[in-house]
Amino acid sequence: MRFRLLGPLEVVGPGGPALITAERQRIVLAVLLLEPNRIVPMGRLVDAVWGASPPPTARAQIQICVSIVRASMAKAGLPDVIQTRSPGYFVEVEDEELDLQVFERTASAGRTAAEAGRFEEAATAFESALGLWRGSACFGGGITSTVLQAPAARLDEQRLAVVEQWVDARLALGLHQQLVARLIDLVMQNPLRERLRAQLMVALSRSGRQAEALEVYRRGRRELIDELGIEPGEELRRLQESILAGRLDGAPQTVAVPVVRTAAPAAPPAPAEPSASAAPVAPAAAAPGVEPPAVPRLLPGAIADFTGRDDLLARLKRALEEDPETSYALRIVSITGRGGVGKTTLAVHLGHSLAKRFPDGQMFAKLRGPSAQPILPARILERFLRSLGIPGSAMPQTIEERAELFRNLIADRRMLIVLDDAIDEEQVRWLLPGSSNCPVLITSRSRLAGLEGASSVQIDVFSTEQALELLSRILGAERVHSELPSALQLIELCGNLALALRIVAARLAARPHWPLSKMVARLRDESQRLDELTHGGVGVRAGLAMVYQGLPADAQRLFRRLSMLEAAEFSSWVAAPLLDVAVAEAEDVLEILVDAQLVDVEVVRGRRPRYRLHDLVRVYSQECLAEHENTAERSVVLGRVLSTWLLLVEEAHRRAYGGDHTLIHGDAPRLALDASVLDRELDDPLRWFEDERASLITAVRQAAGAGLDELCWDLALTLVTLFEMYGYFDDWRTTHEIALAVTRHNDNRRGQAAMLYSLGALHMFEYKLDEARGRLGPACELFRQVGDVHGEALALRNLAFVDRIQGRLDEAMAGYEKALVMLSQVNDSTAEAHVLSNMAQIHLDRGLIAEGKETMAAGLAAVERSGNRRVRAQILCRLGEAHLQIDEVTEAEYVFTQALETVRSVGDPVGECYALRGLAMVRSRQGSHDAAYEMLEEAVGIASQAREYLAIGRIQLSLGEVAADKGSYERAKEHIDAALDVFGRMQATRWQKQASRLMSEVCAASDAAYAPASTG
Repeated sequence: MRFRLLGPLEVVGPGGPALITAERQRIVLAVLLLEPNRIVPMGRLVDAVWGASPPPTARAQIQICVSIVRASMAKAGLPDVIQTRSPGYFVEVEDEELDLQVFERTASAGRTAAEAGRFEEAATAFESALGLWRGSACFGGGITSTVLQAPAARLDEQRLAVVEQWVDARLALGLHQQLVARLIDLVMQNPLRERLRAQLMVALSRSGRQAEALEVYRRGRRELIDELGIEPGEELRRLQESILAGRLDGAPQTVAVPVVRTAAPAAPPAPAEPSASAAPVAPAAAAPGVEPPAVPRLLPGAIADFTGRDDLLARLKRALEEDPETSYALRIVSITGRGGVGKTTLAVHLGHSLAKRFPDGQMFAKLRGPSAQPILPARILERFLRSLGIPGSAMPQTIEERAELFRNLIADRRMLIVLDDAIDEEQVRWLLPGSSNCPVLITSRSRLAGLEGASSVQIDVFSTEQALELLSRILGAERVHSELPSALQLIELCGNLALALRIVAARLAARPHWPLSKMVARLRDESQRLDELTHGGVGVRAGLAMVYQGLPADAQRLFRRLSMLEAAEFSSWVAAPLLDVAVAEAEDVLEILVDAQLVDVEVVRGRRPRYRLHDLVRVYSQECLAEHENTAERSVVLGRVLSTWLLLVEEAHRRAYGGDHTLIHGDAPRLALDASVLDRELDDPLRWFEDERASLITAVRQAAGAGLDELCWDLALTLVTLFEMYGYFDDWRTTHEIALAVTRHNDNRRGQAAMLYSLGALHMFEYKLDEARGRLGPACELFRQVGDVHGEALALRNLAFVDRIQGRLDEAMAGYEKALVMLSQVNDSTAEAHVLSNMAQIHLDRGLIAEGKETMAAGLAAVERSGNRRVRAQILCRLGEAHLQIDEVTEAEYVFTQALETVRSVGDPVGECYALRGLAMVRSRQGSHDAAYEMLEEAVGIASQAREYLAIGRIQLSLGEVAADKGSYERAKEHIDAALDVFGRMQATRWQKQASRLMSEVCAASDAAYAPASTG
């Protein structure tokens, strides 16, 4: 076929496919192909492209479109297909060239064969006709033209009618059992189509599954009433009555086809499953004198589009196999996972695949009713015993007697027992057999760890590949891959959850005219997402509600409040402020949610467990929160959580820095935690900072959103420890701009000053020195206005640093001296050590070695008071520089080695690159140029990763020195050029001058080395 309309529009000629990609061109061609060999007026083409508002040039643009389409077809080897005939155009199509014509002809042949009673021939013809379809008509569902939508919908309706005719033919051949799975899928996709529902009821009833057939009717009636406000039609009602009366010949006319008797007898009726309003109903007792069914087969039907899980199926099959060494032991395997992940589907599929290994039948029971309440084991045992032929008159009264009788009846049989949605171990124990020849497969949201001898297999959400495969099976691979970006977004919005994906796929299959992007847009609205994930009486919300309603009150409260945390993951202590109870008690409640599969937990070796809510679970949690807790209650709870965050961040800073040095704090409240919890969480404060980084940034954002300006700026400023240490400059900027905005909004001048001061420090680290001065100056003035001596001193210290880097050494020294006096007043010994270290560097830069050493000694004394090892390492590096300046190489090696050990022990990458640089220069002085060069290359890698630009420039300068010492002048020039580039971008004039001097020396040495020797 050259022309294809039954799916995405395609034209293929002898030279390959015609590239017709523009929407207008495709609309014009589709309209022409829908009426092959007939003239289509120009006016209809204009309407198809523009609707009621065509532009003045519409006719000319249609002519251009036709011309382009003709050219594309000609390249594909199809010239002169579109002919011009007044008042428009027509497409000349031969027999067998257009799939639409072939479909209609083949389907007509199928109907003729069916009317003559040739059902095999009819079924084959219908299958051939349906095989021509590749998706929804014309554009695979992506139709924007209103003129095209009606014929496309008509074609899709014709396709569905042929599907129903194919089902009629297969039913007439007695293939009802093979049709059940396909019909279930069709009814899910088309829940309001009564003929398909009637066909499913017939197939189920003829397969001995009358209870399920009646349930299909009940669900259909509910949907018709809910969606259309009408009762089912007469045919469906008559079919229901016929099934209730036990007559299989009472099918409605729409599915009244001759029945061909097959050799295999129909399976015995399955007992009814619990309805939405009642407990499970047992089947009627066997009539006196009638042999009970020997082989009960209670498994529900397996779905035809079962996807993925191959590894899990293999593991489960192995677990259910009999072990020769323990052949006497009962085999119990549980499948655990959250609701909607596909546990039941997997268990049923596995049960059917193992049916031949259990010739005496398969038992199946749901252990949880529609209202989330457990179904009593005694009721389940009654159902099992009735299916084994025990009449109601002989049914034991006590659960103990029923369990004994059940074990006795199946003792010598090979049966598989599937228990679905078990609540706890006690519920399951009554239903276990007594012999190993009847293995038990259990599904549960809980892990059932107390079930002796049971092995457990955890089932998780689909991978992206598995999810794509599922969507492709239900919607067709072409439809999915033609909108692959939208398909991937659907998977993400469904959280890769099997149930959610099936619902979305079913809704899209029922609406072939919808592009996948339309469903994506609907799902993006979190407030409506769970409404969208409902179809055919099945929904994600209902499953979550079932679990939620079965929780204790405190677990329900915690579940609701967890959605207040905007962070993607959290630690267990968070439960304490959410519930306002002790940490140990709160963590016990959190584990209830973990056991119920409402909260996920991830354990990584060397880290504390991390907890998270699945995306769809979070949406439901938010719904519960909005329903049960008012705004005032939520504000109080959020305040407790954020106050606890502030406490932890402050304590982490103290443990990393040896105190509250170099920090100012606000007056926001702190919520206390037990010392044991603090020790557990903050045993490695910098590692804790790193683990909690994303959550902490979110906490700053939430504090701002709640208007907690004092807490917000305090939290942001305390986090600088993390940002500075690891070079997270983007996070530094983001949190501080958020906090600056909320402090300005609330006229919090001290908070504004703190944020301006810290943003100035950020610009310093980025060596945007003019921007730094622009932030630090206003910060200094605001601190002075509110009388904050400590804040003003810290801002003055940083302004002096800017002066030093830009070469204004006198101004820098004056600023440092003023800051030092103020810092001594507030007893910030770490900040004093910083200032003294920088003052010592100025002395060294001026060649005043003795003064520099003396100042550094004062700095070391200050840092000893604070206990800050990181700052001590910085001063040691400067002391090493002083030793090198006066050629005290041994002393320099000692202090640089001490500094390197310290920075590596505290995890300070910036300090490490400086210490390595110092040791490298020691090696160079000792004549080990290769070792020095290797050390410097390691140092520049660390500095680059930390984005420490001044260190990068200085290390490149040192690499230039070492290369020059080795006589590698060209390489030395390359390193010095790199250093000059860094210093130029930083406006570091002093270092620019030093690099320029070195470049001049290297160039002179290079010229001398390569100058021709004098001839005398």
